[in-house]
Amino acid sequence: MCLMVLNWRPDHEWPLLLVANRDEFRERPTHPMHWWPGADRDLLAGKDLKAGGTWLAIDQNGRFALLTNIRPGYIGKTGSRSRGELPIRFLNEHLSIEAFHRDVAEYLPEYGGFNLVLGDGERLFWFSSNHPDGQWLDAGIHTLSNDALNTPWPKTRKASRQMAEHTERFEQGLIDDLDILTDRQAADDSQLPDTGVPLEWERQLSAQTITGERYGTRCRTWVRMDRRGFVGVKEIELDASGGIRQDRDFSWNRR
Repeated sequence: MCLMVLNWRPDHEWPLLLVANRDEFRERPTHPMHWWPGADRDLLAGKDLKAGGTWLAIDQNGRFALLTNIRPGYIGKTGSRSRGELPIRFLNEHLSIEAFHRDVAEYLPEYGGFNLVLGDGERLFWFSSNHPDGQWLDAGIHTLSNDALNTPWPKTRKASRQMAEHTERFEQGLIDDLDILTDRQAADDSQLPDTGVPLEWERQLSAQTITGERYGTRCRTWVRMDRRGFVGVKEIELDASGGIRQDRDFSWNRR
């Protein structure tokens, strides 16, 4: 993913509400969100058919991992291992968040720049290539794009306001009516961050929903969990203009 906002309220009836956009080159082959074969229907994720990994994965226990890349300091740099393997490893290896964090921290130079948010149903943790120690997330609204957690870019500040405004309807499952991460408007040049890409790219990437024939927002994923064990996931595939091509709904009760 390349833009995420979540509302984390551990003591609330709906502890986790999350929306995330995946931005990618449109020619990169992708399988949409599905239950992965051979995983005993325990791993729900889309699949990058080029490298074999994913950007967001969740299992039937409500454990999940969400990945974004990092632009500042990593433009043009790649690692010997795919970042997309990290969400899959977290779920398949059944390690605690602490143990998985320690394991990945030993091999950070082997990956390109990344952010990773991990959830185990009770806690949320974030760490990144630039902030390897990471942090546990306090209750509240948090955002993530292609820099550190809660970096105040125009589209992340807007995402926080959107989540606050639409939280009640999100709890009710009225996803089709919610304007969260849907804005296609680029930020004003005076507000653009400097992440090392050309100005024209910086403008395009500043929109919440990125449009364009070559690169853009390929899908949007909604996740909501309640205290009784319900998990609801909806993935929306988007076309080059930001319109909806197809959507998929999944729901279950945590084991």
